[in-house]
Amino acid sequence: MNKNLLTWIAYRYFRSKKRTGWISFTSWVSVVGIGIGAFALLVTLSVLNGFESEITRRVIDVESHLRITGNDLTHEDISLIQTVLKNEKIRDISPFINKKSVLSTNGAEAVVRIKAIDSLALTRLVPKANATQRGDNSFISPISRLPGILLGFRLADQLGLYLGDTVSVINPLSMSGMFDVPIVGQFVLTGVFKLDLFDYDDNLAFIEIGEGQNIFDMPGLYSGIDIRFDNYQNINEISKKLQNEFGSTRYVSTWEAQHQTLFGAMKLEKYGSFIALSFIILVAIFNLTSSLVMLVMEKIREIGMLQALGLNQKLIRGIFLRLGMLIGSIGLAIGLTFSLALCLIQQFYRFIPLPSVYFIPYLPMEVHWIDIVAIALAGILLIFIGTLYPIRQIGKLLPVEAIQYEK
Repeated sequence: MNKNLLTWIAYRYFRSKKRTGWISFTSWVSVVGIGIGAFALLVTLSVLNGFESEITRRVIDVESHLRITGNDLTHEDISLIQTVLKNEKIRDISPFINKKSVLSTNGAEAVVRIKAIDSLALTRLVPKANATQRGDNSFISPISRLPGILLGFRLADQLGLYLGDTVSVINPLSMSGMFDVPIVGQFVLTGVFKLDLFDYDDNLAFIEIGEGQNIFDMPGLYSGIDIRFDNYQNINEISKKLQNEFGSTRYVSTWEAQHQTLFGAMKLEKYGSFIALSFIILVAIFNLTSSLVMLVMEKIREIGMLQALGLNQKLIRGIFLRLGMLIGSIGLAIGLTFSLALCLIQQFYRFIPLPSVYFIPYLPMEVHWIDIVAIALAGILLIFIGTLYPIRQIGKLLPVEAIQYEK
């Protein structure tokens, strides 16, 4: 039999006036419930995508696409990197020293992470326009001959520091004996930055790389090299190539591997949200199932007549299967359409603001088409499962009994 006929009958059942108003009500509740579930799913996943992209961008801005670490890196390693990656579009290569140290000033002390970099890298990591909260993004002080140091704004507030204050950087690991004196460097606070990343604003300080080599007793040496590319889509292949070249003497890591715990937690949160919010659709499916069961009971005589006219049970099941899929798909389509419109408008126009306590002024949203496909497939699967029980009841009906059925 023509499948279009089955679809037409299912559509007529959907449009026809039900003798029991409760059937129509539960059908529309199913549509609304499935729509709300699909809407909530796509909006939530888009918000999580937006936050993940924003955090990724900020982490890469401060760190790098690729990092090579080791306590005895030299300029020769930089030359080797340039040779191995001569066919890659390298944006910049920045050597650095990254060590734990003690910051001391005015009787206050704090254990911080010191990152020693060159002046060019500083202007890139801490842009003056949007990251320097106070002072300048420079290691040169206009009021002192001491080398400059830049602190995260939370760290500066914790120590009660102002621009021009003197800060001591102490390397406690330089003491090899009980009576040894640690290496101490004197700096002047030239800038306070705000990167809107808690770990960085709370315990990170930048100094010039030459000063770092003096304090940490690493003349001509680096503890790591950061590499940035114009396109980092094939970053894993580049990482393997460099690791094979350096062997076991160096460790090469991508930006994602450096923050594996953070990004792993965000992915887990996304999967958990998808599963949890899918229960909204599942609850609506129960309404769909109950409305189909009641509709089957109401249409028993019509079902018997269709059987008498030659339609077998498989075809009649197909009618009610199409009816259930139609009701569910309407809700799914409405929910996805409205949520997609909202997400795309917010993604490009950012009209929904966030309170100032957050690290960005607007609600981030980023639509991934794979999320839309996943929601649609999951919704269709749940709708299909919800229609199985009602259509199974049709198989228990005999044509004569169905025709003689009295409501």
